[in-house]
Amino acid sequence: MTQTTYIDEPGALASLCTDLLREPIVAVDVESNGLFAYTPRLCVVQIATPVAVFVIDSLKLDVAGLAEVFRDGPATIVHDLGFDARMLHRAGAPLCSVHDTALAASLLGRPATGLGSVLKSELGLTVDKSLQHADWAKRPLGERELAYLATDVVHLFRLWEVLSAEAEAKGITAELTEETRYRLAEAARPGEDDRPALARLKGVDRAKTADLPLLRALTEAREELARSLDVPAYKVVNADVLFAVAAERPTSLARLERIPGAHRGRGRALSRTFLELVQKTHPPLTAEELAAIHPPKLPEPERRERRAREDRLTGWRKAEAERREVSPQVVLPGHVLRRLSSRAPKTVHELADVDGLGAFRIERYGDALLSALAGPETP
Repeated sequence: MTQTTYIDEPGALASLCTDLLREPIVAVDVESNGLFAYTPRLCVVQIATPVAVFVIDSLKLDVAGLAEVFRDGPATIVHDLGFDARMLHRAGAPLCSVHDTALAASLLGRPATGLGSVLKSELGLTVDKSLQHADWAKRPLGERELAYLATDVVHLFRLWEVLSAEAEAKGITAELTEETRYRLAEAARPGEDDRPALARLKGVDRAKTADLPLLRALTEAREELARSLDVPAYKVVNADVLFAVAAERPTSLARLERIPGAHRGRGRALSRTFLELVQKTHPPLTAEELAAIHPPKLPEPERRERRAREDRLTGWRKAEAERREVSPQVVLPGHVLRRLSSRAPKTVHELADVDGLGAFRIERYGDALLSALAGPETP
């Protein structure tokens, strides 16, 4: 059994950072309270060496000291780097040299890439994932929680060993490295959705224009309450309630209660506010607000050309993947395919400006990509 040590004192963390700098490779995972808070917080950082696991209480400690470890020390193994990298970057400890077991499994064509699934398929291990959606801001952390946190990192060394060996055997190491680099860079970019709350409502683009001013007011009221309660907005009332109130415009509590979910739980605190907002006249949306909901569309001829380029690239990618016996994402990741279709580069120099493509793909596929983008010659 690997020893697990709980770190909640600054001196212990400083000592750990010094020790970790001597390690060649570590495994890392993080947990937050994103399902329970309006603004998620980094709650726990788990770091494993081949012989020990350390659970760092990032609610009590500033983990920015780990930045030196990640920059100058060991390589890190993570499972699905996007979330972990974003949270650590915000905490002042950005990841640098990373191996991603989830991405490796995906590029190797595994149908399921969750940690539990991959540990089962690759190592024959069945692990407990019952705390996957736990509130990691709760304290104290008991033996069950610490054991669960250790499980998320302790097997990553063996898992990476197996997956990286297969990636090398299949000749996709360069593709795995480039996609890891791209995703790590994406995680370091500002990730907050800065659109107005109304524009972030799923399905708002299908709402009637006449309902939008009221819907904006209802949404802002929900956001204000969620912020004050420090809970995700959907845990106050879900979006369906907002759409229904904006469309039906109830003028009494009895009519509001007929809308499922409108007058129950935390939503009760908004019932009177909703009824008052229904009675008011709200200013129309600005041009900027409308553009956030209905982004301008390309002219139809240009849209057809873009779709045609995407179709040609997709067909070429499928054929090349079959020839190499690899996943289509190895040949050309979806985000790169879409970027190529949108920009339509015409030269190798312009291909080099497409982030995520990689110099090795340009060398290998440059002519084929430019040919597919250009399309059939006009007779």
